[in-house]
Amino acid sequence: MASIIADWRIDIMRAHPRLFEGMTDEPQLSFGYPLCKEGWRDVLERLCNRIEEALQDDETFEFVRIKQKLGVLRVDWYGEGSKETEAKILRAVELAVARSACTCEACGAEGRRYVNHGGLVTACAEHAVGDPVPNRPGFENVLLVRRTPATSDVYYARYARETDTLAEISACSLGLED
Repeated sequence: MASIIADWRIDIMRAHPRLFEGMTDEPQLSFGYPLCKEGWRDVLERLCNRIEEALQDDETFEFVRIKQKLGVLRVDWYGEGSKETEAKILRAVELAVARSACTCEACGAEGRRYVNHGGLVTACAEHAVGDPVPNRPGFENVLLVRRTPATSDVYYARYARETDTLAEISACSLGLED
């Protein structure tokens, strides 16, 4: 008799079958199987819920890859839908990436990025290994966001963990323009 191993990643995939093309016998080998630690479970659940809310009945979506890279969430996907739906999906991904950048990969508590042996991870003080990545004053939780896919139209946004929102900020306020 095969033993059943609990896996939160498979639970997310099964809870959102419209978003994952899962291999029934070996879901951990499926495209989109999350390659990150359990601390980001909430980040992924929020992401999946937002994407499902954005999708219309005749639109498609599939995660291709979900992983940690350079201490933040990396999400690749494929889908077909309206420009409005695509914009909502991109915004959901931006929010997930922003939240991952300040969420401990191990436990889900508020965290920051650390560098250890050349690799970057996001961790809380309890799970931190290595040295904190220095933040330039005023740049805490600031991201460069692409306004329109596949263009150079970008802006700066500050992520607020308490409200799970991104707010556009001017480059001037960051001292980046005269």
